[in-house]
Amino acid sequence: MTSLDKRVFAHFDWGLAFFTLLVPLFGLVVLFSAGYDAEGTVNLFGLVNVNFPSAACLKQGVYLMVGLIVMCIGIAIPTHTFYRYSFFLYGVALVLLVAVAGVGVVVNGSRRWLDLGGFNLQPSEFMKLGLIVTMARVLSKRPPRDGRSYRFSELLVPGLFIVIPMVLIARQPDLGTALSLGIVGVGQILFVGVRRKTLLAIVIAVLALAYPAWEMLHDYQQRRILVLLDPESDPKGSGYHITQSKIAVGSGELFGKGYRQGTQTQLEFLPEHTTDFVFSVLAEEWGFVGCLFLLGLFFGLFVSMLRIASRTRDLFSCLLAFGFTVQIFAHVVINIGMVIGLMPVVGIPLPLISYGGSSMLSILFGLGIVQGVSMRRLQYRPS
Repeated sequence: MTSLDKRVFAHFDWGLAFFTLLVPLFGLVVLFSAGYDAEGTVNLFGLVNVNFPSAACLKQGVYLMVGLIVMCIGIAIPTHTFYRYSFFLYGVALVLLVAVAGVGVVVNGSRRWLDLGGFNLQPSEFMKLGLIVTMARVLSKRPPRDGRSYRFSELLVPGLFIVIPMVLIARQPDLGTALSLGIVGVGQILFVGVRRKTLLAIVIAVLALAYPAWEMLHDYQQRRILVLLDPESDPKGSGYHITQSKIAVGSGELFGKGYRQGTQTQLEFLPEHTTDFVFSVLAEEWGFVGCLFLLGLFFGLFVSMLRIASRTRDLFSCLLAFGFTVQIFAHVVINIGMVIGLMPVVGIPLPLISYGGSSMLSILFGLGIVQGVSMRRLQYRPS
């Protein structure tokens, strides 16, 4: 199942490893302030109580350590194994999504998690892995018939692989994750190539379905989209998150108010400040400079991943690395756009920064897979 040869370490990407470690470590620093409670006692997964002033930071640190082990597993698994078991991974993730609909844990009105006894598993995070590897296999196995770009008829099967989990996730409801899943799948398709006429037909179809899709949204989701245009229309309701987030971001100015000095955060005006709106905490305390620093780290991570994708010698490995790049990039863009008021609030965490075990483990596993692609780029040949 797993294999490591001394020769593959010659192609270990140290740049990817550097940014993979630095981004979540910086996230721990931000989370320490975001979840600070001077008299706090942390219950670690029902096992032990620890005197520590930031529960989010401590638990995230545990997730990071476990995630690094998971990342090493991702590195050790040969690339051809993901090709071979891609449909199996997709199927398991699909079964877990169906299980969530039946016996999932309801949190804040959404049924997105499975209770595993002290740890809540979010299957949608692992569907991202299943979709990426499955789309990579399908597209590499069935490239465009003309060798250049796909016709509409050639996209029906790949489209089903994308739409089915999107519908299941949207019904949880988790519109943000459903959209990000679609972005990843469509991104892989566009990477291979789509005819202009086909692309135009898809755009027209999406526009035609816009109104029915709007009617299918929950009331609170519609309000979040409407309030994006006018946050002051409901400042204490649907517009509260965006309003408080923009206050936090704007008040940070150039250099910020100082570490653990953010009033919106420390006085708890800012909602979800350890998860979806952790970037607002960074902006308030570290200012524009701190935000640029984090964006620079993400930029380095993306460049490292794209460099690996460009150096592969087969389409499957390339699509694998590119798919994980699109996944993280989409989450970063959506989350930051959300907290600064350019996008509606859809509940997308900031990768490797926001508190959350499922997200941390799935992303680090994906980064391990990309590192494995780099290390074996001269060895792997799809069958």
